[in-house]
Amino acid sequence: MSYTQGSCYKTSVRESFVLKVLFIIFTKDKLVKKTINNFLENKFVEYFLMILIFMNLIAFILQTDVNINAKFSEIFNYFEIFSVAIFTFEYFLRLIILAKISDIFSFYMLVDLAAILPFYLSFVTVNTTFLRAIRLLRLFRVAKITRYSNAFENIKQAFVKRKNELIVTMFIFGAAVIISSISIYFAENQTGNAAFSSVITSFWWSIVTFTTVGYGDTYPVTTCGKIIGCLTAIFGVGLHGILIGVISSALMDIIKNNK
Repeated sequence: MSYTQGSCYKTSVRESFVLKVLFIIFTKDKLVKKTINNFLENKFVEYFLMILIFMNLIAFILQTDVNINAKFSEIFNYFEIFSVAIFTFEYFLRLIILAKISDIFSFYMLVDLAAILPFYLSFVTVNTTFLRAIRLLRLFRVAKITRYSNAFENIKQAFVKRKNELIVTMFIFGAAVIISSISIYFAENQTGNAAFSSVITSFWWSIVTFTTVGYGDTYPVTTCGKIIGCLTAIFGVGLHGILIGVISSALMDIIKNNK
């Protein structure tokens, strides 16, 4: 076989491989798709990907320390390449088993894309601010963990099942925050405290008090302001109880139905 014939043969082999891949993606080859789906749903594969996601989170945290990043930068780089290769391969497999092309815009597929996109975008930009922003997108790899846990699915179903009650509760919370902010503004704005200089700035105190966090960075000093603070904190505790009751009730129903 001549060199030209050999080159033509290699080209035809490559073209044949590409055509086979395209055939699998754009046709409903049920056997291939079922095999890939079984592979992705394999418990060992899921556990491996979950561990890899958590390791990526740990690596991301460690890299924020200048000294650690400088000392182990080469290891971090190799681990990043390895992780992206695995996640890219997984994304490609999930593209193959899509029921329809529009599913590429589903939540999980977008999360999978966001998990690998920063790595590839880093090769086409030199803007350091943009690079920092896309590096932050690596945190989407943590969101991938929701794909492999039934618990997350149960929680999502609980929120969906009680969405009307949650919307009403959030409306009550929003209205209460506004009323509390207006009340504390009129009670405290004459004290000279910048935190209560307007209703807008009073929102911070109101939200922190409602959520019972109580940072202590700002607090009312007038008698009327203290009364408003007490009522806000008490109402916040009651609102938490309603939220917990609504969600836990829906969650228990879903768990019972799944058994």
